[in-house]
Amino acid sequence: MSESTSLEIIAGYLSERLRVLLLHSVGTIGSDVTEIRLYLGQPVAVVFTDRISFLTWNSLTASSSNTSCVRCTAEDIRKTIDSVSHFSFHSHISEFRQGYFIIGNGIRAGISGVYNSGGIITEVTGICFRISRCVIGCADKLVGLIDGGLLICGGVNSGKTTLLRDICRVIGRRSKVALIDERGEIAAVSGGHVGCDVGVLTNVMSGCKRNIGVISAIRSLSPKWIICDEIADDSDTDAMLAGAGCGISFIATVHADSFEALKRRPFSERLLSAGLFARAAFLAGASSPGQVLSVKEI
Repeated sequence: MSESTSLEIIAGYLSERLRVLLLHSVGTIGSDVTEIRLYLGQPVAVVFTDRISFLTWNSLTASSSNTSCVRCTAEDIRKTIDSVSHFSFHSHISEFRQGYFIIGNGIRAGISGVYNSGGIITEVTGICFRISRCVIGCADKLVGLIDGGLLICGGVNSGKTTLLRDICRVIGRRSKVALIDERGEIAAVSGGHVGCDVGVLTNVMSGCKRNIGVISAIRSLSPKWIICDEIADDSDTDAMLAGAGCGISFIATVHADSFEALKRRPFSERLLSAGLFARAAFLAGASSPGQVLSVKEI
């Protein structure tokens, strides 16, 4: 996936005036963009790995107070969310409840706004397009650490998903893998086609909950490895413990910036105590995405 293609995909969902301006700025934006953010009444933000800029009528600026900044209107939000939801609120209730849509190239369009009593966003005030990127070879140093299971730990935007995707690519070339891609960000499945190289022996289960995907893979796919992103609760833990009992090894990510923080979370402490992972790799953080800070033997 190229970032320019991702920007073109995002532009296709925007209101006409924002679409024209974003496409006009593609050359200026370059290749290290990570997000395009729309806030009602605020300048359109372009987030890079090391800075945040704002869209103007002819380029980008570092200052949100620049008078040439393009501000997002209610009409921009309405037209964009209509496009993302294919003009059907009722057909996408689950997305309005979970707060995000997956569009082409594995791009996640996160939404914020006003929730009704049923926990569904009915008034959208912000949209964040988060670009998923493939970095071939970024996980080379971790591939040698996977025996016995590997847990990749880090905070938001630390590169966990990118590393997991590349590990899947390598392992899936030589072993049977089941990839549980709940949010559709890892394999970027669209129209039944896998958009990212995740290995020729990898079965992708996209859009299903992790615990359901793990159990289904155990029953029907006979994987040697199960790979999943952002394990988060006891239902995930229960499913993974069932898989470990069948001789399956796991590679997964979790939000935790230290071993102490990892152990404080009950679901992950259960996984550590059960011996599902031989090692935990901790990432440096958003300032150095994908960089391994330390590896802990468990």
